Amino acid sequence: MRVSDKAIVLQAIKHGDKKFILKIYTHNNGLITASIALNKNIRASNIFPLSLINVELVLKQNKDVHQVTEVSSYYILSNISNSLTKLSIAQFLNEILIKAIKESATNRHLFEFIESCLIYLNDTETEFINLHLYFLVEFTKYFGVEPQNNYSLQTPYFDCRNGQFSEMSLAFPLGLDRKSSLLFSEFLKINALKSKISNEQRQSLLDVLLAYYRLHFPGFNTIKSLEVLKEVSSV
Repeated sequence: MRVSDKAIVLQAIKHGDKKFILKIYTHNNGLITASIALNKNIRASNIFPLSLINVELVLKQNKDVHQVTEVSSYYILSNISNSLTKLSIAQFLNEILIKAIKESATNRHLFEFIESCLIYLNDTETEFINLHLYFLVEFTKYFGVEPQNNYSLQTPYFDCRNGQFSEMSLAFPLGLDRKSSLLFSEFLKINALKSKISNEQRQSLLDVLLAYYRLHFPGFNTIKSLEVLKEVSSV
């Protein structure tokens, strides 16, 4: 079956001289693995990770690998590569997407959320330093594992297992101590993109959110781009 769709490139793995195996997240068909051959109309620059592209697909029934026959960029994220901070955030988001999206089910709202974050990162010149934190919190909503902000004097400890605050303290990474719990609760209240937080708070929140992801997303392991992100986002 031939279909036209919008897609976000997650991975492009070389498979022969001019062939690649792509992992793409599409607007109408969810997560797809597809082969593609470079030619005069399809260039390597069209399939860089996080490229926003229009694709012509041949979906093969009962097959794991489909085929991309045509590609064109519909929004070029040219400004991201001009900033080390933006590039580091983009690489981090790319890893998160690869590790967290496993199901092929269509979710147009999730696609549009990811798309909007990438365009925001590309286009804005200020207020993007916390985008990865904003992304990590909002992303959980599409998988039914959003952390609940029920912090109170009676429930001052965040339980990472259950995604809510409780009266019982658990050792990290199963839970947070009182100080980290309060920080996390306050963070969940604010507009993460617009609010200013200290470098120390930013790093602490990132560690908390990644620990939360490891508990709630199967197979979620080491993030290779994490150290670079921490370094550039603390400047």
